[in-house]
Amino acid sequence: MTHEPRRHETYTHGHAPAVVRQHAQRTADEAAAFLLPELRAGMRVLDVGCGPGSITRGLAECVAPGDVVGLDLSKETLAAARKDAAALGLENLQYQEGSVYELPFPDASFDAAYAHQVFQHLRERGAALREMLRVVPPGGFVAVRDVDWRTAAYWPRDRWLDRFVEVHMRTWVQNGGEPRMGPQLRALFNAAGVADLKISATVWCYATPSETTEWGESYADRLLTSPMGERPIKYGYASRADIEAMAAAFRAWGAHPDAFWVFTHVAALGRKAE
Repeated sequence: MTHEPRRHETYTHGHAPAVVRQHAQRTADEAAAFLLPELRAGMRVLDVGCGPGSITRGLAECVAPGDVVGLDLSKETLAAARKDAAALGLENLQYQEGSVYELPFPDASFDAAYAHQVFQHLRERGAALREMLRVVPPGGFVAVRDVDWRTAAYWPRDRWLDRFVEVHMRTWVQNGGEPRMGPQLRALFNAAGVADLKISATVWCYATPSETTEWGESYADRLLTSPMGERPIKYGYASRADIEAMAAAFRAWGAHPDAFWVFTHVAALGRKAE
């Protein structure tokens, strides 16, 4: 039985420039805050699904001189991440192409394995977690953070933004992912026998003019230039005119003086059982 179909999950967001730019704003201080207190200088850390590497760079700074490896399936995104790391002189950071289902590393080769907003896009989440556990030793850390799109709340209301949330989640499920992944992390980690499990939750909140403008413009661009807008049309969930109306609604919402957007993210942190 080949594993090739699992290497190429249908990534709901895609890797269009608008997507990568928005993801590149993420930082380890925010996205890995639940893991950072456990990290020490000299540790070796794996960042699964690292994307443009903005979080990975923060992890590398945290554990220096320990090594950090960022793993992703997108060659183009990894190439950009390598350039950024080189420009910052981060010699303890490297990037490698690969799949979470078949991590190209020996058993127990990292002190911690981390994945941010990855499991929501996977069909076989249990297999992915087992593979992350494989590459850490007994007592090593596994850390995963994912969103729950059901918690998305915003103001002012707009029928096209409501339509977007509906279509986006429906498309996500059709792609094989789980937009409600966050609340399921405890069950996932318990099923894998992870020890010393800690579950926490935080929110992403956009409530300043610059934040809402950036969020609205980003999602408008993503709808018009990435698979986020293309696949709903392909699946028959929306028309091209619908996608354009959603994009226009995001731009108008982002510029509104009362604009507000928030949703919840859940983090799971545990150790590989002895």
